Amino acid sequence: MLTNKKNRRDRVANLEKSQILDPEKVKRDQKRKRKVVALSVLAAITGLLAAAFAAFLIVGAIGKANLRSNVIAAPKLENAPVVIELQPTEEESAGWKEGWVKYNGQIYAYNEDILTFLVMGIDKNRDVKEVEEGTNGGQADALFLVVLNPHDNSLSVIGINRNTMTDISVYDDNGAYVNTIKAQIAVQHGFGNGVEESCEYQVNAVQHLFYEMPVHGYAAINMSAIGPLTDMVGGVDVVALEDIKSGNSTVIKEGEEVHLEGDLAFAYIHNRDTKEFGSADHRLERQKQFITTYLQKVKQKTKEDIGFPISVYQAIAPQTVTSLTVDEMTYLVSIAKDYSFDENYLYTLKGETKQGNVFEEFYVDETDLFELILKVFYEPVEQ
Repeated sequence: MLTNKKNRRDRVANLEKSQILDPEKVKRDQKRKRKVVALSVLAAITGLLAAAFAAFLIVGAIGKANLRSNVIAAPKLENAPVVIELQPTEEESAGWKEGWVKYNGQIYAYNEDILTFLVMGIDKNRDVKEVEEGTNGGQADALFLVVLNPHDNSLSVIGINRNTMTDISVYDDNGAYVNTIKAQIAVQHGFGNGVEESCEYQVNAVQHLFYEMPVHGYAAINMSAIGPLTDMVGGVDVVALEDIKSGNSTVIKEGEEVHLEGDLAFAYIHNRDTKEFGSADHRLERQKQFITTYLQKVKQKTKEDIGFPISVYQAIAPQTVTSLTVDEMTYLVSIAKDYSFDENYLYTLKGETKQGNVFEEFYVDETDLFELILKVFYEPVEQ
């Protein structure tokens, strides 16, 4: 202890002596020490950032592998009521591969690198809550397939009319399968527990409509999240496609240029006059219009801050059910900024709306659906 005190006194004495005899040297020494400390801190920060970036890449790579492993089969286009050729001609047989289809003289191959996700807007204005088995899971009033194609870095969105007639699986109050009926596709989510089970039922219904199309993940978002989602991008500007009412009041007039935020955004995306024939068709057009601008703003925000999509998810997590894991989200966030999207990549299924015994029914044009699947999910084979 005495030795340590003596050493400190000697260092202080030497420093005072140096300050008197060579003050410039003392300043140089102090500056050099500060530089060494600064470099050490910078190296430590760089090391932490490098480690964090490496972790981000590793987690993203795991997420990519997980998404790719979710599905293995191509759609079953042989189930389509459209004239296609599944067997090659004698001339084509040498290079023919399983899963290829020939339509109007062109051979197509399924793009196995595509990632497809189902986004559902559930007609509930509260946080997600598990319900008892039955029909209280909430209807999927908005249904969109989001398709990421890494071959051309394009993002496509396919809107599905909520009244589309397709096979719906019916379950009883104990969750047991009863039978399959033809009904509006939106009602499928109503069966089940209102969370993962209902989402999986809805995914199955959409997959079946698209001839067992692989779906890599889903997100079901309660409609009450529309306002917060819109506010996080600073609102969305549109020219109103029709009058919008909230209660008995008209809050938006057709042709009006309007900045959508909060409750106004909710009204534009959600509300419709169920007494008006084709109101679901008209609402889908409004949703398409909104999504086109919204995704552009999300892309810009993501370019400015790669963590923006995660912030969005965190804000609406209480109102969301998703199959995506953290590593899968990390991967999608890492590639999202590089994908292009505009109105040319936004599709809706063509068909006809008819009045059923009670509710409207939308019947898909099977030829249009088949050709849309070839356009978005398949690629021409060079001959």
